[in-house]
Amino acid sequence: MRPLRQSGPSPARARRTKTRLDSLRAEVQGLNKFLLLEKANLDIMRGKQVGAAEIDGLLAYYLKTILSLTGSTAGSILIRDGDHLVIRAARGPGARKLIGTRMPGGNGIAGRVARSGKAHLGADLRGRRGRISSDPDMLPRVILAAPIRNGRSVVGVIELTRKAGGGAFTAGDKAMLKALAGRLSLDLEYADLLAGSQREARHRVMQMKLSTVLNSTLDQREVRRRAMEAATALMDAEVGSLLLVDEKTGDLFFEVALGEKGARLKEIRLKMGEGIAGWVAAKDQPALVNDVENDPRHFRQAGVITKFVTRNMVCVPVRSKGKVVGVLQAINKKGGGAFTGEDLENFMTLSHQVAVALENAHLYAELKETFVNTAAALAAAVEKKDPYTGGHIRRVVDYSSAIARNMEGGAGDLQQLRLAAVLHDIGKIGIRDSVLLKQSGFTPEELELMRSHPLVGADILAHIEQMGEVRRIMRAHHEKWNGSGYPDGLAGESIPLHARIISVADAFDAITTDRPYRKAAGLDAAKAEIARHGGTEFDPSVVAAFVEACDRGDILISRE
Repeated sequence: MRPLRQSGPSPARARRTKTRLDSLRAEVQGLNKFLLLEKANLDIMRGKQVGAAEIDGLLAYYLKTILSLTGSTAGSILIRDGDHLVIRAARGPGARKLIGTRMPGGNGIAGRVARSGKAHLGADLRGRRGRISSDPDMLPRVILAAPIRNGRSVVGVIELTRKAGGGAFTAGDKAMLKALAGRLSLDLEYADLLAGSQREARHRVMQMKLSTVLNSTLDQREVRRRAMEAATALMDAEVGSLLLVDEKTGDLFFEVALGEKGARLKEIRLKMGEGIAGWVAAKDQPALVNDVENDPRHFRQAGVITKFVTRNMVCVPVRSKGKVVGVLQAINKKGGGAFTGEDLENFMTLSHQVAVALENAHLYAELKETFVNTAAALAAAVEKKDPYTGGHIRRVVDYSSAIARNMEGGAGDLQQLRLAAVLHDIGKIGIRDSVLLKQSGFTPEELELMRSHPLVGADILAHIEQMGEVRRIMRAHHEKWNGSGYPDGLAGESIPLHARIISVADAFDAITTDRPYRKAAGLDAAKAEIARHGGTEFDPSVVAAFVEACDRGDILISRE
């Protein structure tokens, strides 16, 4: 009778099973470690601005982990770029030189995997086209490759080319590589979405900042300069320029040109249709040119004049009221990169904002000019009453401006000063002619009436809220530094600075203008008279600026 066979596996089989379980356990532990590291890596990425460097870091990390888990010593990760595959991560002999290598997308095992979307486990590659290296010592005996997908599209390939100890890749290695390629696909998609959302957020913030900047002033020149500064930053460009259409000639001229060659660019005028900018203006179409030197529209004379090499450019029309009024240019992407379709879209959005800001500034300038001209006409009507004061307003405006330009530390808003100087005597419109035109010998009542003109002028402007400061200046232009003036008896720095300036300009014009009862004084005598009253009637700092303006030739006596 045969002895009964013992149940259970043989010792050898048990050892093989244990070895296999240990191997699987090690793989699981490796995968768990990998997943933990991957999460940490993505958490770090989430807190960063994601760009090409961060993506390359992720790929390098993946490749190192994949080689460790598969027992490999060499490999690479290739990412699709148009019709090519670009090696973005590599490890093994000569790896550093391989990074950045571009391979035709259909060549070699990587190309086959990219076309088919199927993993590959193959043998000797010697003699095959598209191999990574021509060095026989670097040619692998076996190769394992898996596609990296984004949905149905293959966006890259992972290649492993050397097994540790010269062994062969197995079906288990293939399964693991496919799984890891799947994880990498998800992480790349996440990184791409993160980078896209960050770009969008940056552009939104930049556009909000641009809107704030453009709306912070209505000065046309300042709007143009700030617009180009913001545009250059938004596009990450080396330089930027704004060309405007000359309404008289139809030519394009550089209104704003940033960068060290900007001043030289302003010497250039383009005919409509000339150069890329002229083409954009004539066609009313944007242009994205990443090889300017070989573009037939390129205006080469600009480079000759400025000694500046233009590599690439985004150029868009600026429209206002249905017509092209200018062209925005962003030149040379920083870091040697190329402008993209996304850049073009952002630049078009920017051009719309710039157009609105320029139109608002232009309308404001027209409105302001209309108001100033109306005020000047009203003031001139008063002036017409007195033939002896003809041109007084214009002269006081000119003298006040010259004094302000020579004030140490500046004199604030010069446009406000000019407007106040235009209107300073507007209150005389309320003085009856019998008093206003009287040549001398005022009675106390008549003198009091004449001294009321600052109050009358202030009352005229009382209903214009935006003219509050001008009204305050008008009211105070006959106040004196020592407090002896009128109508409020203000003294020292309680008198608005612009009123103190107009006071000196007004007195100087009175001294240097003929009157029925005396002849006009010359420049030197008038200057000495004003200087003599510095510290009593007039602010000493304003008198010093007045004397400086006279000495520099900024103030000359005007005879009319």
